[in-house]
Amino acid sequence: MNRQIVIVLISVIFIVGSWLLSNFIGTKPEAKKKPEAIVAAKTVQTLTAANKEIQTRINIYGRLVPYEKTEIFAEVGGMLINSGKAFKEGMRFNKGQLLFKIEDTEHQLNLRAQRAALFTIITQIMPDIKIDFPESLEMWEAYRKAYDVEKTLAEIPTPKSDREKDYITLKNIYNQYYSIKSAEERLTKYHVYAPFSGELTEALINTGSLIRAGQKIGTLMNTGVYELQASIPLQDLKYIKVGDRVSLKSEDIAGSWSGAISRISSTIDTKTQTVKLFIQVSGSGLRENMFLTGEINANTVANVIEVPRKLLVDNDKIYSVVGDTSLALLEAQIVKIGEQTAMLRGIPDGTKILSETFPGAFDGMKVKTIK
Repeated sequence: MNRQIVIVLISVIFIVGSWLLSNFIGTKPEAKKKPEAIVAAKTVQTLTAANKEIQTRINIYGRLVPYEKTEIFAEVGGMLINSGKAFKEGMRFNKGQLLFKIEDTEHQLNLRAQRAALFTIITQIMPDIKIDFPESLEMWEAYRKAYDVEKTLAEIPTPKSDREKDYITLKNIYNQYYSIKSAEERLTKYHVYAPFSGELTEALINTGSLIRAGQKIGTLMNTGVYELQASIPLQDLKYIKVGDRVSLKSEDIAGSWSGAISRISSTIDTKTQTVKLFIQVSGSGLRENMFLTGEINANTVANVIEVPRKLLVDNDKIYSVVGDTSLALLEAQIVKIGEQTAMLRGIPDGTKILSETFPGAFDGMKVKTIK
């Protein structure tokens, strides 16, 4: 009997304890949820697009070469004699000034002998001219009277008939005349004059040297005018033309120079896909083989904006800021890309453009602009 009562009490206590425990667990306050992390909007700066007409500028780099430079060769042989000015490297000569001369006494004497021989023939035919060709007598008398073996031979009289022409030919006058003119032309080669004003950059002979025909004597260079040889990408060729002005400077010495495009090559370098152009420039301080950098003031491009090249995304897109709150990726037409900037078309006026890119930017990203 007592045992049964104990069992019943234990069962009641177990049931009541279980109920109280379940109620306690059920009424336990819920754990507070962690607040969601709030991501701060990225602060950015913007540029305002304004389409306009912009002059394109193309950067170049090249080496100076003389506009005029010639190697001097002797066309006749002989001894080099004093011409009044030393034939030395670094010496300057004006256009038409005597560079050097070669001893020509023997050639002059031979030439005088040929002129004397022709004069003898003309004197011998005068009686026949008087009888057979009286209409030409006065002309031949005047020619004979003005004849001088010391002077350049004048052109022989023109026959007034075919018969007279045949007579002159048979007397070997034409042959003698052209032999003398050839010798006179050869005589001019003993004196060499500067074809342009310039400086001797190479002198290979000295006074008293024996010169052979065909021997190189030196090199004359025009130091007043140079050409800068440069190359530009094929894609930039459409922006330039002959006559465009170019601003040039050197990285080694102070100063700046102004030139103009004088020629543009018609061929393309197969390896680099560039086109060679030549810029004529002059001024003090320039030297052969000097390297210069420059900027071509090329054609103007209308209805474009110019932005830093680093703002481009995938080479043809750019970030704009919509409503001062989010980024939007815009496609643009690339008109021209330079080393530092890019010209774009298709961006409406007033569009706010991200002025500085940053890692992690994406289309639709929340941002905050600052003024």
